[in-house]
Amino acid sequence: MATKSAFNKEIPIEALFGNYIAPEKMVLTGMKDLEYELNKVFKTEVETRRQLENNTQILRDSLTSFGKDDKNAMAIKALKEMDRKESRMKLERPKFLKENQRIFTGSIAATVVPPFSYQWTWNAGSGGPDHLDVSANRVTGRMEFYAHTNPDHSSSGSVRTALGIYFRPVTSNGILRVSANPSINYRWWDYCAFASAHTDGFIGLYIGRYNLSGGFDAAPVNQQRSIWNDSSWWSGGGGSGSNSGFGLSAQLNVDNSHWYALWVWCGGNVSAEGWHTFSGSGAGASMSVAVPSITWELF
Repeated sequence: MATKSAFNKEIPIEALFGNYIAPEKMVLTGMKDLEYELNKVFKTEVETRRQLENNTQILRDSLTSFGKDDKNAMAIKALKEMDRKESRMKLERPKFLKENQRIFTGSIAATVVPPFSYQWTWNAGSGGPDHLDVSANRVTGRMEFYAHTNPDHSSSGSVRTALGIYFRPVTSNGILRVSANPSINYRWWDYCAFASAHTDGFIGLYIGRYNLSGGFDAAPVNQQRSIWNDSSWWSGGGGSGSNSGFGLSAQLNVDNSHWYALWVWCGGNVSAEGWHTFSGSGAGASMSVAVPSITWELF
C-alpha cells in the first residue's frame, strides 16, 4: 500500500502568510488586558447592583408587608421551583456545518477550519453564583457557557469564551475583512417577584493586535452582537432559540509591523437577589456555539 506523500500533509494556512504562528501562551498574555477591563466593569456593576438592592429593599418591604400570607408564599415558592427547573435543563448543541479549508484567488484570502490556533475563557462572580461554567475547544471548534444565580441569596456572574487564529499580513499595509458563520443554540430566563433580575448574552468578533516582540498593542475590533438582554423586577420571562449560521463580519486596517489574533467570542451576564419567603428572583443564561471556520480576506 502506498504511503502518504509529505506533500499531502495539511499545512496551517496561517503559516503560509506571516512566518511562524505565534504561540498560544503569548496570545493569552495579551488577553490579560481584556480580562483586566472585564474585571473592572464587573466590579463596578456589582457595586451598582448592591446600591440598587439596598435602596429597593425599603420599597420591597413596604409592598410585601400587605400581603404576607400563605398564598403569596406559595407563589414565590412556585417561581423558585421554575427557576430551579430551568437551571437543570440541558442545552442541545447546535449542528456543526462542515466547511472546506481553502485559499482564494484575487485578493489574498483564506478560510480556516478547526483545529484553530487558540482558545480562551474567563469568568467572574460575586455572591457565589450557582453555576459559572465556561469552555472552549480549539480542536473541535466548539465553545459553551452556562451561568445561573444562587437561589438562596443575592449573586451575579459574567462569562466569556473564545476561539481564534493567528494572522500577519504579507503586505506592508492593507484592509482586512474577517467573517464567520457560527451555529448557536441558547436559553435564558429571569423569574422574579418584588426583586430585580437580569440576564443577557452576545456573540461577536474580537481582534487583538500585537507588536512583533509579542506585546499586546490594542483591540481594534471588540464586537458584541446582542442575542438577548432582559431586566425585570416582577414576573420576568425566558426564551430559547437557535441559528444555523449567525453572520459575523468586521473590517480594519492592518500592517505587517504587527500580527493579529482573530477571535470569535461569546459571553453573558446574570444577576438576581435569590429566593425568600415573600419575594425573590433568579436568572440564568446558556449558549452553545459551533464555529466551522474563520475567514479572512486582505485587500
